Amino acid sequence: MDMIAAIVGALDERELFQSIIGHTGRQHARFGVNPSHFVAFGDALIWSLEHQFGPAFTPELREAWIALYNAVRSEMIRAAQDAACRSGRS
Repeated sequence: MDMIAAIVGALDERELFQSIIGHTGRQHARFGVNPSHFVAFGDALIWSLEHQFGPAFTPELREAWIALYNAVRSEMIRAAQDAACRSGRS
């Protein structure tokens, strides 16, 4: 949750946002996370937010979180793949 808070907190600071996501993507790759794991996590994240916030989690808010997560997921996967290519693991 700390990482999600950091990502959300950096939304208005593009360079910091990119740095956090890139670093996190590389770390996840070292831990053995693969792209399919991100799908499961995204589903769990949205489910958790829906249940935590109840009716306050409007359809618009749901779509905004999905859009943010998809952008973060894509960037993290790209960063992980770039790191793998540089290390010769691709």
